[in-house]
Amino acid sequence: MSGRWLAAILLLAVLSAAIGAGAAVLLRGTPPDPADPPAAPTATVATAMPAETAASQAQQSSPPESSAEVVEEQAAPVVPVVQAQSSDPEPQPEIQPEPEPAIEVSNPVQAQQAEPVAVDSVEDEPLADFVVAPSTITQGEAVALTVITDDLSTTAAAATLDGRSWTLSQTAAGVWWGVAAVARDAPVGARSVVVDLYSDVGWSQTVSAELIVLSSTAPLEEIILGGDGSGDPVDPAELKRDIDVRFRDHVVVSGPARWSSPWQLPIEGEVTGVFGAPRTYDGVPSSEWHHGHDIAGQHGDPLVAAAPGTVVWTGEVVLHGMGVILDHGAGVYSGYWHMSLIAVREGMEVAAGDWIGNVGTTGLSTGPHLHWEVIVQGIDVDPVQWLGSDQPPLPPQAESAEMAESGDSDESSDTLN
Repeated sequence: MSGRWLAAILLLAVLSAAIGAGAAVLLRGTPPDPADPPAAPTATVATAMPAETAASQAQQSSPPESSAEVVEEQAAPVVPVVQAQSSDPEPQPEIQPEPEPAIEVSNPVQAQQAEPVAVDSVEDEPLADFVVAPSTITQGEAVALTVITDDLSTTAAAATLDGRSWTLSQTAAGVWWGVAAVARDAPVGARSVVVDLYSDVGWSQTVSAELIVLSSTAPLEEIILGGDGSGDPVDPAELKRDIDVRFRDHVVVSGPARWSSPWQLPIEGEVTGVFGAPRTYDGVPSSEWHHGHDIAGQHGDPLVAAAPGTVVWTGEVVLHGMGVILDHGAGVYSGYWHMSLIAVREGMEVAAGDWIGNVGTTGLSTGPHLHWEVIVQGIDVDPVQWLGSDQPPLPPQAESAEMAESGDSDESSDTLN
């Protein structure tokens, strides 16, 4: 073959290869420019098939190519028609909220406060004031409970001390007053005294105050009866009657306090026994303490009432002999024992200093003397407390009544120091 024909054939082969390559490029599409941002995925991405399958289908749908075009296609890098995408969405960067601007507060306490305080959150002031006096006592002493309230609808008041209830009486408009007692064997230390107020529709308010109780320091008393133990035993029924008459039969609050000043001694003489003292009888310790105040005297010496009151009992019991019991109001009673003569009868009204009987030695006694008791709603207390300034204070109304009886006017009382 001549050189001219050979050159023509080669030129034709080059043109055919170029035309085939161009057609292949048109079939594949223009490859994406790396600088261009990727297109957003569409709904068809989820159904994309592997690159090999897509290329096979593209070859089947294309018209037959020459052998030169096939060689050129294999030599070119394979570019898939559709890039497979994951069915899971690409993680999006977390958007951090912009910090709130700080609020400058001049008061650091306000800066720590999360929520505003309501202006109407202030609690109402209590409707009642409650006072316990004296606020410190010894085992076996009494206290006055005074409640002053501006709620005039109050119809009753009840106090609670040492697990039992104590009655309070209305002594003036809005004033409730009463006397309570702590037993000789009560625990020492602080305790709460609680008063519940009631109206016609039920409970209305509770108030409380603290009371301090100190230990009694009464000394041991050794009593010599001189018996050999061969005497007749005490009838249990008579012993029970002795206790019931003195502590259980006379406990009601019959009305307001009848006294208006400190009490007086029923008799002057030597003190032979004090309240609250532990005792031995002929060397045998007793489980009880002395329940009264003993004053020695001569047989037949007169005895007087320690305070105004009503005679509510006269008679004789097995241990304490002949005696008289006076009701002084507010649940406070006094007893006079071992008497030789009783000069009053039940129902009589007596004033402080009135003659009520004579000293004796009846009952279980070692000689003529007075055994004087003070009982507050069934609890025996030290009678000596009622003789001076340690006595439970009177309510406001009773103090006003005392001044009225003495002839003092309101103007003069205002000038007293």
